[in-house]
Amino acid sequence: MEHHADFAIPVQQDLRVTTDVGPEDGIGPIAGRVIALGWWVQPETAGIPDHEPTGTLYLVVDPRRPRPYWVKQADLLSVRIEDPQTGAGATA
Repeated sequence: MEHHADFAIPVQQDLRVTTDVGPEDGIGPIAGRVIALGWWVQPETAGIPDHEPTGTLYLVVDPRRPRPYWVKQADLLSVRIEDPQTGAGATA
């Protein structure tokens, strides 16, 4: 099942991720730059004020694919913030 976010914000830093999931297109797991962070809520709790989001999603642009994909935080293998000046980064 493809994920979608109920709420999202843009990511301004050069955040790169690798995952262990991907669509059944034969290319392999999704990897690339994150352009947005999103949250989703369970339908039965959507109308409850002050309810916490159910999960976190990353909208990833994989240069090998024609469009971005939402990826669950649990599917991330690595996260890296790259310095736009040098291309060097720190891995989390």
